[in-house]
Amino acid sequence: MIEYQYENVRYLQFSHYRPFSELQHGVFTRLGGYSDVPYQSLNTSAPPRGGGDTFPNVVRNRQLALQALQLSDMPSATLWQVHGADVLTLDLQDHWRTDWANMSYYEYAWTPTTIRQGDAMISQEHGVAMALSFADCVPITFYDPVKQVMGIAHGGWRGTARGIVMATVAAMQDRFGCQPQNIYSGIAPAIGPCCYEVSQEVQDLFLGRKEFTDKPTEAIYRERINASATFSTVELETGPSLRLDLQETNRQQLLLAGVSPEHIEVMRICTGCHTNLFFSHRKEHGKTGRFVVIMALKSLSRQD
Repeated sequence: MIEYQYENVRYLQFSHYRPFSELQHGVFTRLGGYSDVPYQSLNTSAPPRGGGDTFPNVVRNRQLALQALQLSDMPSATLWQVHGADVLTLDLQDHWRTDWANMSYYEYAWTPTTIRQGDAMISQEHGVAMALSFADCVPITFYDPVKQVMGIAHGGWRGTARGIVMATVAAMQDRFGCQPQNIYSGIAPAIGPCCYEVSQEVQDLFLGRKEFTDKPTEAIYRERINASATFSTVELETGPSLRLDLQETNRQQLLLAGVSPEHIEVMRICTGCHTNLFFSHRKEHGKTGRFVVIMALKSLSRQD
């Protein structure tokens, strides 16, 4: 893990992506933006999904994050995250909106037909940035340097229980011919088991004792999701507390999808313990912002 600063903005990068000069990426902290309390400062999500921050603040923050990565001249795209396991392919010929960092993003109706719904996006496009925002859920990044395919997944507990990581690796294989052993993956800061108490129902869904009533987990993933689930119990004065380790569960799913252990890097930072650096929906009782993870393949004309 490497930490960088641009003006007052602080962001992290995965060290194992350093050899790949064509790839730019950043995991941004909440520091250095324009938003006021309780969204201070680099909040990248606004209504209807991200609380009560203002659209101008959010757009300025998005532009600032792109500037920090020297991507301010690039179009940028995102997803309407729905806690599922759908993986979308960013293809500029397929009428994707790429105005994530412009006011036009909020000036047009935000509907399923204008903002794509899903919880992972993959692409072989150069010269366009992908951005997803988080506040406790696990950001998982992917890069295959052989095929030059990048990806970002949103791993909340529901998406993780549906196999979003394994679905992303499978989509990279099916759509671009990627081999799992060539994929490098990064797991960014997320809420840790120290702060993440869950219900028995959550454990039952991971272990296959219950099933989602909508968007049920695909049968091909159920056994591996069961095997990956990392739960523990903490004894409190009020009784036992069931905890879920989302980072480790997603790491296990990466391994079960065929990603090499030496190609997985984990930023073991709990967003709940470090609300000074990251937004935490759980610890801040929903009145908070979202930090952003950005990936981009440089334009072919700009590669070193």
